[in-house]
Amino acid sequence: MELKELKQKWDALDKGLTRSEMYNKKVLMELLGGKTATSYDKLRRLGIFNLIVTFGIATVLIPLLHSRGVFGHEATFWILEAVCVLGLLMVICRLGILSRFNVMSDPEAQIRNLVRYKRYYVYEMVIGVPLAVFAITSTFFIEKTASPLGWAFLALGVLAGASCGWMGWQRHKGTMQEIEQSLAELKELKAP
Repeated sequence: MELKELKQKWDALDKGLTRSEMYNKKVLMELLGGKTATSYDKLRRLGIFNLIVTFGIATVLIPLLHSRGVFGHEATFWILEAVCVLGLLMVICRLGILSRFNVMSDPEAQIRNLVRYKRYYVYEMVIGVPLAVFAITSTFFIEKTASPLGWAFLALGVLAGASCGWMGWQRHKGTMQEIEQSLAELKELKAP
């Protein structure tokens, strides 16, 4: 009788531990999913900020400078506007890729979307940054404002842009690492 009673208690304890383990696994998966969702939200907020800033430059700043006569040539205005519109398209495409991120989907699908996003982000940096530098420097040459003071402002602009770009790249890289780590842990938890 004692052995049977002990076996029943053991089975009850084993079932309780199994339920507790399943509950802990579920809670851990929810935590990792929440962490991933927070990282996705960081990327979305940054993309929306980029969209607003680029839209503001294209629709307010450049037309204002043009209407005030800062640009003596129409070509300068159109080069800068074209680069801003291209920048807007790039940001919209990045936000489109971000909209595919879904925490509830399979970690494998999330990893594939993340790889696509990272690839597109690199393309955007490789195309967008040189294009912006080209637009700014061509403005100086077309407008013939390359005085020593103009070159100093150009150098300061390039330095400020490069440092902001580097800090943004590092922050973006950190967010990507957080997402990759969370997805790797989720994938490991879902594996049988």
